Amino acid sequence: MAPSSEATRRNPESHQAILDATLKLLGSSGYVDFSIEKVASEAGVGKQTIYRWWNSRADLVLEVWQKRLMPPLAPYNGKIDLRTYLERSLHTFGKQLGRTDCRQAAVCVLAEAHRDPELYQRMEAVVYAPRIALITDSFRQAQEDGKFPADADTNLIIDSLYGAVWYKVLIRFETLNRKYIKDLVAQILN
Repeated sequence: MAPSSEATRRNPESHQAILDATLKLLGSSGYVDFSIEKVASEAGVGKQTIYRWWNSRADLVLEVWQKRLMPPLAPYNGKIDLRTYLERSLHTFGKQLGRTDCRQAAVCVLAEAHRDPELYQRMEAVVYAPRIALITDSFRQAQEDGKFPADADTNLIIDSLYGAVWYKVLIRFETLNRKYIKDLVAQILN
């Protein structure tokens, strides 16, 4: 069976160089000065190579955000209490989001997603939905185990927790610490 045309066109070294260049540029000059031309120059490839694989700079940044910048979240296994699980996951998420490259990736994709509903759907599918599903499952499991109130509005709680982290990092440009996260979780869960 012959390889697909996409597989034969994508050079793994060029792909890696493009992702590396994207990370570097987001971390050093941010979204405002970010361009496909600069990525191509930094990666040592032609612009056409980038546009062959990604339709826009936001699509490129979304892949980097998803695959390189978002910290993985382990499923809740019930072995630690829900509060500790939430504190750890929120602290890791907030710490990563506070990195210049990750913050700039978020700014880029969010800005473009406001104009492009299809990009928003892709972002939701690869960045938000998997994380929110795991957090939702943690609440559901804790409720089933009798460790969390069955009548709690878990969607509102998740929005409150993650919304506070996004606000603190992306709006106030503040660094998160464990005390803030611990206080936030305690406030929301009480």
